[in-house]
Amino acid sequence: MNISILFIIFIIGISYGSHAPLVPVFAREEINANYIEVGEIGMVNYLPYLFVPILVGLLLDRFNKSAILSIGITISTLSIFLLSFASNVIDMMVIRAFAGLAHAFIWPAATSIVSETNSRSVKSISRFTMFWVGGYMIGPIIGSLLFESFGFRALFQYTSLFMIIALLLSSILIKKVKNITNGREDSIRDILIMFHDNLRVHILIIYYSAAFGITLSILPAYMKEHGINEQEIGLLFFIFGLARLLTLLFTDKLASSSSKILIIAILSISFAMLILYSMIEFTLFMLAVTMLGFSFSIYFPLTLNLITKDVPNEMIGRYIGAYETVFGLGWAIAPFIAGILSDIFTSNTPYLIMFVIGLFMPLMMLRFNSK
Repeated sequence: MNISILFIIFIIGISYGSHAPLVPVFAREEINANYIEVGEIGMVNYLPYLFVPILVGLLLDRFNKSAILSIGITISTLSIFLLSFASNVIDMMVIRAFAGLAHAFIWPAATSIVSETNSRSVKSISRFTMFWVGGYMIGPIIGSLLFESFGFRALFQYTSLFMIIALLLSSILIKKVKNITNGREDSIRDILIMFHDNLRVHILIIYYSAAFGITLSILPAYMKEHGINEQEIGLLFFIFGLARLLTLLFTDKLASSSSKILIIAILSISFAMLILYSMIEFTLFMLAVTMLGFSFSIYFPLTLNLITKDVPNEMIGRYIGAYETVFGLGWAIAPFIAGILSDIFTSNTPYLIMFVIGLFMPLMMLRFNSK
């Protein structure tokens, strides 16, 4: 595996982890956004994931993958820095939309580089994800320290410096990564076949991404509402990252029992949501984020491996792009719906609904298996 891409994704993880968990809190505390507006900010951040990754995937099969990665990092650097100047909800929505656009370039490009230069085993995907998660685990601690010393706006400015380091490394990587171009013209047909053949997996991905989107976009503000301060939120997301990191150490050993393990991960998400709905205190928040961290780290390597394991290298970009587009469906819509439900009913309503949906997901998997 190209070690440079691992360091790049590690640094990006630090940058994201340093500021992203506090963005919903910033919206509530500094911008005076209500829960619907927090959900809208989360939605526009993830909205580009509804359509951009599939386009990026097609570009990845034709152009230098590291150059596309560098474009994403550049956009991300600017979007993080500009957060320090946001003064209202509209400002935040525009800036977070660009942040989502950046991530729609960064993640498919980085994953494609790893997948092209290695066998697409669960082990290699897990190792790559470990560097991302390791950075995201350290980030909240750094972010909480920066916030305590300088406040929200300086935090965003300092965090953007990490992205500049990642940009320099990705620029160097452009010359090192050999690009495998694809001469096939039936790109859309390939993607449609992929969607049809992996319908069950895609339904699972949507539930996972919905839970992930709520965790990142709504949960920090929910924690703050129930007496968890910014430093404690940083600590909880450190624990969330640690649970993800430790799980990735043995994810490859679970690949032979993918269906059973994915059912366990679904139920873990579901009951974590039940805890968030009904039991609100620091230790129980800690238990819930640990369960979510375990589940999310199980999900990504196993589902990506299921979809891409038989795909030739010259087509890997479009398949990863399509995977990320499906992920974006839940990631974009769930925070928006959760924000509406929180304001119309109570702030814990989305977690109850996610719990109930999670209970039905294993039944859906068993039905597909029986067919």
